[in-house]
Amino acid sequence: MHILYGQAANFSLFTLHFSLFFVSLPSNYQLNDERDCKMIRMLLLFVAMGLAPTVSAQETESFDLEALYQQIDDAIRQSPQYVAERKQQIAVCRDSFLMEKSAEGRLVMAEKLFWLYEPYRNDSALHYAELCISFADSLHHTGLTGRFRSLLAYQCSRTDMHTESLEQLHLVNKSALDQAGLVDYYNAWMHVCGELGLYTQRKDIRQRSFDLQNLYRDSVLMVIEKGSDEWYHLKMDILNARRQFQDALELSDQWIKKVTDNTHESAYAAFYRSMVFANLNNHDMLCYWLGKSALDDIRCAVMNQASLLFLAEHLANDGDLSRAHRYAEFAKECNLDFCPRMRTYQVNPFVNVIEKSSQATQSRANLILYIASIVIVLLLIALIIAILLIRKARRK
Repeated sequence: MHILYGQAANFSLFTLHFSLFFVSLPSNYQLNDERDCKMIRMLLLFVAMGLAPTVSAQETESFDLEALYQQIDDAIRQSPQYVAERKQQIAVCRDSFLMEKSAEGRLVMAEKLFWLYEPYRNDSALHYAELCISFADSLHHTGLTGRFRSLLAYQCSRTDMHTESLEQLHLVNKSALDQAGLVDYYNAWMHVCGELGLYTQRKDIRQRSFDLQNLYRDSVLMVIEKGSDEWYHLKMDILNARRQFQDALELSDQWIKKVTDNTHESAYAAFYRSMVFANLNNHDMLCYWLGKSALDDIRCAVMNQASLLFLAEHLANDGDLSRAHRYAEFAKECNLDFCPRMRTYQVNPFVNVIEKSSQATQSRANLILYIASIVIVLLLIALIIAILLIRKARRK
């Protein structure tokens, strides 16, 4: 399958003009001088120039969903190996942490452990964020203390610990933060406000929370480094909200080219690209980029699975119930490893929907089999009766 971008439209327009040129020539026109030959050569060159970007766009967006799903299946089977590799990284870092004597050195290693655990095990990530706060406090570094409180707050809000998140943010001395600290601070506020708006049942609180989320998003964009992963994510959020989907797709092109394949960053970029195609109602490309995101996360032993769960939902809607159930179950196991307390009620509805769809399909199959069995039995009875009648007629 191939997807064509705006160059295709430009080429079609050029082809129209090219065709009209020849239609407008007299029927007895002869190419009998050098000037005419040069003109034709120039037009053919323009055709080649117009065709090149289109071919390039086709090659760029070539994809095979079935091959991608096979890669995901293989990655799921190899998941224990990817998890073992992450555990080894953590073990090496933890040994270095335990060997450090100075507060400065232990702070550095504790932060590395926080980032290793951040997409893998929430409780351990929270633990090392708290250690970072403790070490920064012991060094009387108010700015670093505030930054790690912000990171802790963000991690809390990801796992429904909204009260704890707000508590940490209210303890931050904003005036002591440097640029990196302000980014984490505003980002944590943006996230917790969005989560509060998403899960509240009251419309007034929801609107107020989303308004605050938008304000903090603007604050992040004022201090964040242009071209960072978070910058791309926020800019794409804004473009999608404004329904500027083509602009969001072009920005996503830049982001995808920037990240390294098979990393958590590439999974992040692929997920937000899939959201653009969701808004463009391009189902196949939506599934493709969700699959790419899920594949990279599995290979990085990321337990905070979202892409694979969303992909499973789309596969279930497409009728691929066996694969959807397999992906949903794997995502459920990963998310429960990441945070057992929070993820159960979020993941179970997806799995339950898929299981109900599977049961409904099985019920329909059973009903068809039951009806077919009755028909076969009736046909056999009719055949037996016919044979008996024929024999009876022959005896007479």
